[in-house]
Amino acid sequence: MNTEHNDINKIIPYGESLRGFANQKFISPAEINKCLRERGVFTLNPEKDFSVPILQTLLLAPKEFDKIREAFSTKEDNKKTLSRDIDFVSDKQLFVPEVLSVEVTKFIKTSLPTCTLEQPIRFSQVEGNPNHIKAELTITRKDINKSWYEQTNIFMGCVEFINENGKGRAVITHTAPETKELATYIVKEQVRKYKEMHIIPDKETLREIILDDFSNEDRFVFFYRLTNHLECDYFKCDNIKDVSIKPEEGVLQEEIKWMEKMQKIILTGEALDKKYFMHDSKFHKDLILWSIDAQYSYDYRGERGKMTVSMGFPDFTTSKGIRAEFEINISSLSSDKVLDPKVKRSLKDKLLSEMDRQKSIVYNKYLEYKKAQ
Repeated sequence: MNTEHNDINKIIPYGESLRGFANQKFISPAEINKCLRERGVFTLNPEKDFSVPILQTLLLAPKEFDKIREAFSTKEDNKKTLSRDIDFVSDKQLFVPEVLSVEVTKFIKTSLPTCTLEQPIRFSQVEGNPNHIKAELTITRKDINKSWYEQTNIFMGCVEFINENGKGRAVITHTAPETKELATYIVKEQVRKYKEMHIIPDKETLREIILDDFSNEDRFVFFYRLTNHLECDYFKCDNIKDVSIKPEEGVLQEEIKWMEKMQKIILTGEALDKKYFMHDSKFHKDLILWSIDAQYSYDYRGERGKMTVSMGFPDFTTSKGIRAEFEINISSLSSDKVLDPKVKRSLKDKLLSEMDRQKSIVYNKYLEYKKAQ
């Protein structure tokens, strides 16, 4: 999340400095227009493209800038989760006092030189369960090459190990590339320690879910199993809202020839899974599906509401390509009743954890199916 500049109480930006500050996503058009109206300035179009250029021509009073600054206040970044399955020795527990701390100072100095760690990395039990441990991590990144209001950012994440009768997962929750990279290092270090203590068998490896693990047809099935065919009492998929696909190179079937030479197709709407090329499996071999946004109703331990889950292989369009790893995040969450922000954040974390668990169940069933073929 963005944090306020150390000297924010001592400066009043103007001109280009004010333009950049006001254009941040955390500050809404309504906040800008409110400030202008109090100056007697009214715009026909409320969008920032029209209001911010007017604002930057003004010299703001301290109280005026404070009103805009209040809208900036630090906001949490959306958490993304990825997990990797691994088997443990069934009669061993994960909470072992000798291996609960992970030293990361050298790694940060060499791999994340612009970052500092806010507190030591140490695992603790989750809800008193010795086979579910978690380590929180917070790093501060300073980038002097960015504008004054973007130089300091704080990113949070966590690493979890879960052992359920020998079948387990290493779960990484991250909010930025830096927290993902650090968490990945922590997981590798902890796995190494567990192997030395014979809690994880020597030959075990972390099993990632990679885009290239699936054929095009099987990837459609995997996504559908996580949405319309999810076997879970907590969640019910109401709608598939966003889909990212691209055609394979080569000759396409007549009905989807319109996709030829398209490098990326992003669809936004309602019930996208009912579109003929999504619904009819005969087209799936010619299409690479890599992400879906789906809306679910949830009924979880007395809490009810709706959430939008983004799932897929977000790094597919980067240099990772077909080696992109599967991730999940909850992009929006609403509750049937008013919740305290802290309670809502906790609920969101629990729902995200449960969705990740369901993902592992679906993927392991897929592996069993492929093995049986």
